[in-house]
Amino acid sequence: MAEQSGRVEECPPAPPPSTGEVCVEVKACGLNFFDTYIRHGLSPVCHPPCTLGLECAGVVEAVGEGVQSVKVGDHVAVHCENGGGCSEQVTVDAASVLVLPKDMSFETGAAFTVNYLTAYFCTEHLGGIRPGGAVLIHGAAGGVGWAATQMVKKVTGVTVFGTASQSKHSVIMDNGVDFPIHYQQSYENIVLEKRPTGVSLVLDSLCGADFTISQKLLEPLGKVVLLGARGMVSGEQRSVWRVLTTWWNTKNVSPYSLIMNNCAVAGFNLHELKRKNPSIFAEGWKKILDMITAEELKPRIDSVWKFDQIVEASKRITERKNIGKVIICP
Repeated sequence: MAEQSGRVEECPPAPPPSTGEVCVEVKACGLNFFDTYIRHGLSPVCHPPCTLGLECAGVVEAVGEGVQSVKVGDHVAVHCENGGGCSEQVTVDAASVLVLPKDMSFETGAAFTVNYLTAYFCTEHLGGIRPGGAVLIHGAAGGVGWAATQMVKKVTGVTVFGTASQSKHSVIMDNGVDFPIHYQQSYENIVLEKRPTGVSLVLDSLCGADFTISQKLLEPLGKVVLLGARGMVSGEQRSVWRVLTTWWNTKNVSPYSLIMNNCAVAGFNLHELKRKNPSIFAEGWKKILDMITAEELKPRIDSVWKFDQIVEASKRITERKNIGKVIICP
């Protein structure tokens, strides 16, 4: 549990399931960069004290009255939109669990909900990537970046530019990135050198000054999709300066510029999508699971940690050392 900004303490027990709820014994929990926002008090949804963990996987222990979609003993993935996944047990609404194949590991079950759903909606629904297009993915070695690369590579002839540290380039190329770019390089020049017309889609998880550059890289009918603001956090520190510069660079979007350049800017928040349109969330969740089961998509487990190592595991994400998903197990 995050008792206050920056601190992680013990986890409280989960309450028994009420009507329409499910209690799950957690076997694995997936960490996300958003957990860092929570720890630093930057989340508009979860405020310390709260239990970290937006997704987990485990075994159904009990079901409340009226629940028919799952039964005791089922292996399930769990979406914890208000946190709580980093616990030994979690109680959620039945719509927040998805039955997994018994032969799928709990680590994999905890690795795909947030990252792959975000990538799916940003590329297929908001991005509308077409055959022959090009995509720039910031943080291509991270959880969402890894998933998004696999998503867009399902479309014929798509070129992928991906930013990552030099040591990760060979791995992200194996995952489908055509042109790896060191995140400290001038990626604007590299992208335009390889593709002078610009790219069809930019997945921007950085915001700040990168938001302005992203718009300049769009070809006609291109889109920037904002899906995070990692630039606000530097290592284990929340940077007030970075927060202010992120706000300054994103506070105004010029409608005139968008019209004249025939481009668009969109934003994505998985929590709000689920709250306002649960049916499309559920449909996408099942579709992702089907593609993973068919091995069309392959989540990558970066590392597995114990609950008492959650601070070290979180640092692996904030220090950008992970390639794929960081998992916490009881």
